[in-house]
Amino acid sequence: MAIADILLKAGVFIAAMMNIAALLVTYDKIKNFKGEKAKELHGRYIQVKQLSENLEANYSEILIILSGITRADLSIDEIRWFITEPRAFLKLEKYGKVSGRYCNIDLDKGEFVLKEIVSTRKKRIVERSKILGISFCLLAFISAVWLFTVKDVQSITTVYIALSFWTAYFLVLLWGANLLLTTLSNAKKMVGTL
Repeated sequence: MAIADILLKAGVFIAAMMNIAALLVTYDKIKNFKGEKAKELHGRYIQVKQLSENLEANYSEILIILSGITRADLSIDEIRWFITEPRAFLKLEKYGKVSGRYCNIDLDKGEFVLKEIVSTRKKRIVERSKILGISFCLLAFISAVWLFTVKDVQSITTVYIALSFWTAYFLVLLWGANLLLTTLSNAKKMVGTL
């Protein structure tokens, strides 16, 4: 009995040490990844800054370089703003994710601003409610379709397949709603900050 207890405690200790080692390795890899990403961003900034000396002539080449950072369609004035405004280039990737629907750049004020549909707290609550409402309605519709599909089926295999597809749809809807809600929250965080 004593040997079994010793082996159990040794197993728990070894498992804990392996988990700690795995966490340390993961932390180190994330830290290195952030450093590499910062170096890549700096390299692209240098390229864009050199090309921006003649922005109109090099506009298409600058857009190609920036396409690796952002999905936003930037105008010449916006590119000039991202290059000249301190710390703005660091926000370029996040701006690409939130621009268009929720956030824009006010070049006169030199800051990010929310669009009219989410400009106040009440409008943001309404937008979040729309996202959640549409997601819930889609889930209810898909559930009803799958319920009618499997209601008269005699095969348990078909029921399991239908339940698997329903779960996949549920996860996709959950992911989409989370993406939109996160985008709205990120847009709110970007406003007025650099």
